[in-house]
Amino acid sequence: MKRYLERYPNTQYVDVLLTDLNGCFRGKRIPVSSLKKLEKGCYFPASVFAMDILGNVVEEAGLGQEMGEPDRICVPVLGSLTPSAADPEFIGQMLLTMVDEDGAPFDVEPRNVLNRLWQQLRQRGLFPGRSGRAGVLFTGSPARR
Repeated sequence: MKRYLERYPNTQYVDVLLTDLNGCFRGKRIPVSSLKKLEKGCYFPASVFAMDILGNVVEEAGLGQEMGEPDRICVPVLGSLTPSAADPEFIGQMLLTMVDEDGAPFDVEPRNVLNRLWQQLRQRGLFPGRSGRAGVLFTGSPARR
């Protein structure tokens, strides 16, 4: 964070962002003076991962009102602090990731779901990648496919 502020000294605010299940950013704008406190994390409701595209909590997901809309700690994703496209001189943005009480990745966060799947594929000798068209390209030995 120190290097970022040296490079972008006019930064006044940082948008801290969590990506919901639909790929929409949910977040808060904090003053740059509060950035150091963010290292310890900030809180968002777990229900952010149970929202439909309109932002309504889908109660059937089990993360909403029935649970009391519990807040969970969110910590910065290292290396994600960048200037905001909206106002790069004065606003930065940083991705967050939600963790459990013990610091383990929150199991329903899309990034963590994808990481678990990626690990399972790697254990099978498959290495997902991208192709030129929409889809997934697997590489590995043909015998293991």
